Amino acid sequence: MTKSNIQDDPVYKTMKTQMLKFIKNIKFKLYILDALPRHHRKIFDIVPLLKNHTSPEKIDKLMIKPDNFEMARKRHAQLIKDCNLEIPGKCVLVDYKPEFFQKSTNSYRYFDEKGISYWTQGHHLSPHGIEHVRHVWTDICRKL
Repeated sequence: MTKSNIQDDPVYKTMKTQMLKFIKNIKFKLYILDALPRHHRKIFDIVPLLKNHTSPEKIDKLMIKPDNFEMARKRHAQLIKDCNLEIPGKCVLVDYKPEFFQKSTNSYRYFDEKGISYWTQGHHLSPHGIEHVRHVWTDICRKL
């Protein structure tokens, strides 16, 4: 997508308008959490699947809804660029992709080796998931 196309995107325009309002009232930084693919709410039988010798890669594909998150990632990337043009260094992109993306299988893994999910059925991080990404926020806090 070219820059001119995303600048015409109505969702992006709304995001940018809100971001510009926010940064005027934020003393230090605006942290924007980047998008990830959603999981299917009903696929939480990970442990039985693993016990039945279903490969983790197949479970990954069963769990993930791969639609609509790449456009959100493009919007966020442009939002960060535009924000930092307004006030350099004001906006920071926080990305969980390195925590969940498996380069070897080219898929997202939302559970650990025991089959414990990092997500709740309501698309929120579970306590286990919060622990999984805690270091991301710890690193951010160390830089403040």
